[in-house]
Amino acid sequence: MKAAIYCRLSKEDENLEGSAQESESIQNQKSMLIQYAVEHGYEIYGIYCDEDYSGIDRDRPDFARMIEAASHRRFEVILAKTQSRFTRDMELVEKYLHGKFVEWGIRFIAVVDHVDTADAAGKKSRQINGLVNEWYLEDLSGNVRSVLDHKRREGKYIASAPLYGYCKDPADHNRIVVDPPAAAVVQRIFSLCLEGCGSSRIAQILNEENIPSPSLYKQQNGQHCPGPPHPNSDVWGKATVYRILTTRTYAGDLEQGRHRKVSYKSKKTVWLPREEWIVVPDTHEPVIDRDTFDQVQQMLRRRARSSRPGQVHPLAAKVQCGICGAMMEQSSSGCTAKGRDGPVRYFRCRMSQRDRRRCTGQPYMPTAQLEELVLERLRSYVRAYFDPASLDHILLCAEAEKKRQTRQEELRRLRSELERRRRAIQQLYLDKTEGLVQPEQFSRLNEAFLQQAGQLETRCAALEEELDESTGETRRRQLEQYLRGLLEVPRLDRQLVCLLVDHVTVFPPDKAAGTRRIEIDWRF
Repeated sequence: MKAAIYCRLSKEDENLEGSAQESESIQNQKSMLIQYAVEHGYEIYGIYCDEDYSGIDRDRPDFARMIEAASHRRFEVILAKTQSRFTRDMELVEKYLHGKFVEWGIRFIAVVDHVDTADAAGKKSRQINGLVNEWYLEDLSGNVRSVLDHKRREGKYIASAPLYGYCKDPADHNRIVVDPPAAAVVQRIFSLCLEGCGSSRIAQILNEENIPSPSLYKQQNGQHCPGPPHPNSDVWGKATVYRILTTRTYAGDLEQGRHRKVSYKSKKTVWLPREEWIVVPDTHEPVIDRDTFDQVQQMLRRRARSSRPGQVHPLAAKVQCGICGAMMEQSSSGCTAKGRDGPVRYFRCRMSQRDRRRCTGQPYMPTAQLEELVLERLRSYVRAYFDPASLDHILLCAEAEKKRQTRQEELRRLRSELERRRRAIQQLYLDKTEGLVQPEQFSRLNEAFLQQAGQLETRCAALEEELDESTGETRRRQLEQYLRGLLEVPRLDRQLVCLLVDHVTVFPPDKAAGTRRIEIDWRF
């Protein structure tokens, strides 16, 4: 019988270790599991190791390779030191230990805490282990966040990579010092802004002068760039310039905590309101003097106030350049051309504004003309393929919509009830550890709670499946209703475009032929 060995170690696991405890090193895990495999007569198929990966992380490379091999039934047993080495995520415990591994004929054994999926009676203890492991990570996440916030308020720089214009102090990695070459570029950006150049124009100037972007500068100097590479990261953009112009750290005040992860189980982050940012004054040498920084902020605010009240254009983020594929944006009020009836606004290629070497065609398209063209093509499709008389059944769908809303309400109620059951299990376990509940009482109550939770999960899954099916039908009815009124719509609106248009590609005009190529990718 073939067995796969899985080992994992992360920083939070190292923090658990005390001098009297056995080492959790990868080497120790390998040695223990190899010995166990030999003693039990297992042939070792492969050893999978993930170091510096959290037990809640689902993107562990060797974990993914092992699961892929398991799905092809290349071995029959998975060995781990403890269940928490495999995962601390309760959802993955249920998915694999009690789901996929059963389907694939895989037996999971955790040597130290005596977890064995061949023992059907141990399912509840495995679920409790999973809950305890996840609670540990939740508490740890809160503690880590508190420690990091404390360091921020003490004026310590905690980011893994230094801010552009600075480098980390070799003597103290929680302190930043000025990086002269990059700092000179930052100073030039502020000077150009004071001369009246906007963010787009500054980015264009820097690209024309072949000044490396912050990402490219870090790569050239061997610095680590966190996160996946971004398209066109080697080119200056107006967002990068604007971020530099508005970052108070350049004035000597350390500004941190601008965004936060939504959950310890997710990598997604959200931006916090400015009043929640942590700013500590006079923590390091400034690149920009305070008067210059404040003057630039006033200029940026004046520009914001003088602009027209913003409304999202119906085709915003839907128009792309036919030459380079970059997104096209509406021209700002300062870049409009004078037409016979007043100012004319255009869609223009972002890349042609940032770096004309990459997009020399500079395709422009009047916004009003493009709106009318898209609307007219929509109407032509409707006239050719839409028969209002064949859609009278839409009126009969109100009852189906009412049922869908009822299912949604029931699903919200059941999810709330399920969360209460999980909290009850957690409190029951804490009561047991504190001696408030006897073992026999704990076992009886815990089994009842788990049974109720299982029933709720089954009903929630059924409702979710029903809602998925009804969502497709709802979208079709929504599309049909839009088509009914489309022949009478005088102009495009944002909701209509999002429903029907995937993107619009604009090519430069053919002056010789007097034509222009416009391609529209529809969502139907």
